[in-house]
Amino acid sequence: MRVSGVSCALALVAAFGTACQQDAVGQPAVTSEPSARPRVGLVLGGGGARGAAHVGVLRVIDELKIPIDCVVGTSMGALVGATFAAGASAADVEREMLAIKWEETVGGQGRRNRMPISRKLAGITYTNSLELGVANGRLLTPGGLLNTQQIEQALRLLVARAQFVRDFDDLAIPFRAVATDMVKSEMVVLDSGELSVAMRASMAAPGVFSPVVIGDRVLADGGLMRNLPVDVARELCADVVIAVWMSSPPPDARDVSAVAMLQRSVDVSIEANVRLQVESLTPADVAIDVATGEMRSTDFQRVPDAIALGRAGAEAQRESLLRYAVSEDEYVAWAQSVGRTEIESYALADVRIEGAERVNPEYVRAQLRDTAPGATVTAEDVVADVDRVFQLGDFDRVDYRFSGEGDVRSLEIDVQEKPFGANILRADFGLAAYEAGDLFAIIRLDHDRTWINNHGGRWHNALQMGRDSLIMSDFYQPLDVRQRFFVQPIAVGEQRREEIYLEDDRVAEYKVREAYGQVDVGTNFGSVAQLRLGLRTGWSEAKLDTGLLLPDIDRATDTAVHLHALIDTRDSVALPTSGSFFNVRYVDSTDWFSGDEDYRLFETVYARAFSVRGGNSLSFIVGGADTLSGTLPISQEIELGGIRTFPGLRPGELRGDEYWFAGTAYNWRLFDMLPLFGNALYAGVRFQAGRMQGPIDLGNQETLLGLSGSVAGRTPVGPFLVTVGFVDNDSWQLQFTLGRPLDEGSMLDELH
Repeated sequence: MRVSGVSCALALVAAFGTACQQDAVGQPAVTSEPSARPRVGLVLGGGGARGAAHVGVLRVIDELKIPIDCVVGTSMGALVGATFAAGASAADVEREMLAIKWEETVGGQGRRNRMPISRKLAGITYTNSLELGVANGRLLTPGGLLNTQQIEQALRLLVARAQFVRDFDDLAIPFRAVATDMVKSEMVVLDSGELSVAMRASMAAPGVFSPVVIGDRVLADGGLMRNLPVDVARELCADVVIAVWMSSPPPDARDVSAVAMLQRSVDVSIEANVRLQVESLTPADVAIDVATGEMRSTDFQRVPDAIALGRAGAEAQRESLLRYAVSEDEYVAWAQSVGRTEIESYALADVRIEGAERVNPEYVRAQLRDTAPGATVTAEDVVADVDRVFQLGDFDRVDYRFSGEGDVRSLEIDVQEKPFGANILRADFGLAAYEAGDLFAIIRLDHDRTWINNHGGRWHNALQMGRDSLIMSDFYQPLDVRQRFFVQPIAVGEQRREEIYLEDDRVAEYKVREAYGQVDVGTNFGSVAQLRLGLRTGWSEAKLDTGLLLPDIDRATDTAVHLHALIDTRDSVALPTSGSFFNVRYVDSTDWFSGDEDYRLFETVYARAFSVRGGNSLSFIVGGADTLSGTLPISQEIELGGIRTFPGLRPGELRGDEYWFAGTAYNWRLFDMLPLFGNALYAGVRFQAGRMQGPIDLGNQETLLGLSGSVAGRTPVGPFLVTVGFVDNDSWQLQFTLGRPLDEGSMLDELH
């Protein structure tokens, strides 16, 4: 890293007035001849999503035909500025910025569709994606709340034209990014290295994104030290400066909450260093203060609005900008001189996997579709394969680099394994309340020890406490490098409370205990499907906890063959707006190994969600089960009722061994809470129909119809659902749930 040379930075008093001589790295001296064009430095400040306003400013500068001689940016200004400096025209920058799917790039939406099916089903918690690690007896946390993988690859694509440039003076337009050294508490001007890394370092908001480590420097958001780096531009090349920053209305002085003050403390620091730089501007410079109103730095869904605001801000300074406009011929000559080029494709001589220590590199290689030796690829092809590798879930980040010369290159895919090693912890919770005054809760802790062997063996353990208690351990062992085939032994012990209803009255409550061992063999089909066949043996019993005249159910052994097939293409488990879910199981229990039970059960569920204009969604669900022979033990009995099946009934109000169910729901998107992360509030209406039958008449065995209204949402602490439901047997319920759903007793649970 180096800092550019020093300028005398004397202000110009007219558009083409005289300027002092200035030495800058890689720049010739400017003479004081009246005909000499002053060198223009473009300074783009930080501002998160609001910084997209810089794109609108660039479009006006281009339309007015103002040549730019160097660009300096901080945070979002570094993103826009580097893209422009790398050779993209102003129109290209706008097109590429508008093409970015910010909800995926920053918010992480859409990742579920790209996860391998084994990861979708392997203990990923419901309410959050936070992972903790255990290494050397210490609990480790991620470097930031948000993973930056998608951001880094988006940056790579934005500056793909300059992917081999390592000296920022050699870009189409000389460029500098500003970051903050979090160890030395000083500003760092990045002028060399990999351009996308410099961009990422400049925008690494502390605590939100992990910092960028370059040598002995730990780099984060440059706005902490220099959110509007006017002085850096003067040192680099600028005789005059076009400085662009964003401003918002001052906060309400009456809001003195702790959260408001914490956020404001950062804003005050940034605004102070911006003010110092604005005060350094002279009459020869152009100051463009873009008023962004109430737009927040996280409002990436409003990028088009920010671009329009930037255009308006630049138009307001049109007369000042026109001082530095040139003729059409001069502008064309300048545009040609900065050497704009198209993105190239390369023939791959070799593909290497680097950085894999615990993870088998051949497993990584097996995920590559477009990047094989002999293939001709673009940066987009490589990024698509890199994303497939990242979605395996084993890496903190996955990067790539080309080496070699000319049109034939070697590709190196560099994987960085999760810093907390092989032991990963996740925590989860669930809460449910019902109109009758019942309040149920569960807490859950999952542990994974990954890559125990070369094929990716994973030991998973789960402990759940609350209304439904569980302890489980399983070992998932792939049988091939691609992990298409697997074997999985499982051991489970659980205790749950189950209520018995006669007509609409709760007459008893049982404590049901179950323990079993199971061995499955199966196959995975990419990210969408799994098929498994297993042998299970164990016991179950039920002890009467409350109620009269009902017997305990003695311990009985159950040994059965299980066949299970699943397809899942939903975009989300909570309130999906697209995709389908299909699940089917067949259980055959006989007197295998002296088992006490003898029954055969078939059950299936299908659900489909559709996105509707305006962010609304429509969904359908059908399901059913049939006991083909014998009588189900209590551990296998099927229940309906509860907030997700029949909201007008309490959980377990319908019990039996055969049922059918159909439902449809329409959800209106009321407003976005954190739209970048898919957090939104919905109002919904649902219709259900179903029938339960059993060997013992507990009432309510006729077809029931239900109607319910709901308010639901995805929130940072998990999904929540509130319903008021009515069933045509004159039953109604007000119910609420937050976080991980509590089981309601049928395969419909697996939808959630």
